[in-house]
Amino acid sequence: MRIGAEELAVALLGAGAATGPLYLRLASGIVDLVGRGELLPGCRLPSERLLAEQALVSRTTVVAAYRHLQDAGVVERREGSGTRIAAPEVGPGRETVTASRPGAGRAAAYLFGPPSTIDLATAALPGLPMVAEEAARTDQDEYRMLIAENHAYDPRGLLALRRRLAELYSSRGMPTDEHQILITAGAQQAIEVVTSGCVQPGDPVILEQPAYRGALEAFARAGCKVDAVRCDADGMVMADLDAALRNRPARMIYLQSEVQNPTGVRLSPGRRARLLQLAAQHGSIVVDDTSLAETTFVSDGLPALSSDRVPLISIGSLNKLFWSGLRIGWIRASADVISQLARLKGLADFGTSVISQQVAVRLLDRIDQARVERQQGLRESLEIATGLLGRLLPGWSWWEPKGGPSLWVEIPRGDSSQFASAAMRFGVAVLPAAAFSARGLVSRHLRLPFALPEGRLIPGIERLARAWTDYEEHGPVDLPLHSIST
Repeated sequence: MRIGAEELAVALLGAGAATGPLYLRLASGIVDLVGRGELLPGCRLPSERLLAEQALVSRTTVVAAYRHLQDAGVVERREGSGTRIAAPEVGPGRETVTASRPGAGRAAAYLFGPPSTIDLATAALPGLPMVAEEAARTDQDEYRMLIAENHAYDPRGLLALRRRLAELYSSRGMPTDEHQILITAGAQQAIEVVTSGCVQPGDPVILEQPAYRGALEAFARAGCKVDAVRCDADGMVMADLDAALRNRPARMIYLQSEVQNPTGVRLSPGRRARLLQLAAQHGSIVVDDTSLAETTFVSDGLPALSSDRVPLISIGSLNKLFWSGLRIGWIRASADVISQLARLKGLADFGTSVISQQVAVRLLDRIDQARVERQQGLRESLEIATGLLGRLLPGWSWWEPKGGPSLWVEIPRGDSSQFASAAMRFGVAVLPAAAFSARGLVSRHLRLPFALPEGRLIPGIERLARAWTDYEEHGPVDLPLHSIST
């Protein structure tokens, strides 16, 4: 068990003493993480060099901190095995949560900064007012009918909602009935259900690079062999996909054809056809996550990804369009596949909230209005964000998104993981490219959400600008671990 330098550096920002020599503050932070159970006995710490680079301190500081921890018995240092957290002298023989560490994946450490931190790491969209309106219109008679007609233990979901979603697919040229829809508690659960039902440990899975981090973590937990295929302004690059499949045929190809997270791009028409051709040729399942489909800015008339020759599973969600707290997603596939996935979902829960599903039925009657409101809000926020970036960070560049709530930004130089750690010191959290990479690759990209209230977006970008100025001037130097500039 080990912790990466990036995760540890970010976790240390909220831990340890606030005063004293820097090496003692670094050591104190590690002691705090051990005390909270976030660094377990036997956990291997990063090398002095890597931690110094990510924590933006000198290597001498880390060497002194590790030596101090060794003298105190907190860590053990052995030739060839690095620095590890020592076993406690007293206490239970086995920890309760064996997988604990700072962050479930590369992103989590950036999501829990100090209280004064402005969160630009979360890309959740604000809820539309119509959610409250439709929830309030569900009266007692409707609740009584729901209670009388539904025992709420059906993992497939509310029949009325499945029929309504089937009608929506059919109206868009994809004939569907209620037996082809499985309701889930959001798109993330849909990914988990599809993963548990369709792949086994060791199965090869291909996804985009960069990729949706929720899918990355699901495939990692399932023990899949993940291959990443480059994504550009037109979506997944088919020449790279062809090469990857020739090298190792994949059990599954996962992508987001409508609007990709984190880049905001859409898969072009020619690439859609080629994707299905390659999947058929190599016998791969295609999982198309369309969670952000209703947030497109453009009216390009692209048909939804569909095929009679390839096992195609579509994932959808109402959370991005209406409100994340609704927690309504779904899986669309053949009736046989849905039947089998429903049994698997039943092992995880007995069914998605019936009340949320009933509100969702009402909201689908207003989907056209919701789409207009959401797109208008996204365009306005995008204009504010790009205007600020152009004025305060003129050297930064980004792909022009075709939908979604975030920009895929490239900084002019350096490492985005290193800069994200530096930004935390200035009170703003952003996710670097490593959080969206199967292998945590070094990159100059980061995701910047723009669909935020102006009171958070504007000061957040202003803090990023101050952090960038400092990062360019100083790079990895001894900066106080608690000097968050607000």
